Amino acid sequence: MVAKESKLGLVVVGLLLGILMASMDNTIVVTAMGTIVGDLGGLESFVWVVSAYMVAEMAGMPIFGKLSDMYGRKRFFIFGLILFMAGSVLCGTAETITQLSIYRAIQGVGGGALVPIAFTIMFDLFPPEKRGKMGGMFGAVFGLSSIFGPLLGAYITDYISWHWIFYINLPLGILSLIFIVFSYKESPIHQKQSIDWWGALSLVGAVVCLMFALELGGQKYDWNSTVILSLFAGLM
Repeated sequence: MVAKESKLGLVVVGLLLGILMASMDNTIVVTAMGTIVGDLGGLESFVWVVSAYMVAEMAGMPIFGKLSDMYGRKRFFIFGLILFMAGSVLCGTAETITQLSIYRAIQGVGGGALVPIAFTIMFDLFPPEKRGKMGGMFGAVFGLSSIFGPLLGAYITDYISWHWIFYINLPLGILSLIFIVFSYKESPIHQKQSIDWWGALSLVGAVVCLMFALELGGQKYDWNSTVILSLFAGLM
């Protein structure tokens, strides 16, 4: 019983670390953007460093949630961890703002797998009477990331290098990977379902249109311009 509870605790820690990486990443990056732009250039394109991550994450969440129901949560959570860490390494080696934006999108895809699957695993592991407490703990991670992310990002940028705001994800990700791989045992029985691929593509397109409209509206284009109105029309 003690061993089982110990393994359960390690799984929870692994899930929390995964959520912490995904939720804290943007808050760290935003703080360091001035230094990054000064180093890489591309002031006119810096908004895509944040937007690429958010678009990829939001679009990936429902897709990975569905896939985890069909083929197992563990494999897709591990996939998200590995992809997020790979994207972090690439971001740290970026030489242009365009490269950084592309690598941030890779990170975002990984984050889109981590967040929904972590909550789903939590609901699988705990009975209804404990889910509220665990949900509050998981939700608190988002609050902490918004507080400590900017502080950590500023410290790393000022005293080390902006590259390390991405490399710092590696030890967190490796710990999470170890805990999940060796401690989480899921049922081999999964429910086969059909995936609405057209709906998934439509969702991705709508999210992209919305993010672009909000980023460009009132800055590069007027809110009543043809470009912005067309982007909002793409939500229909």
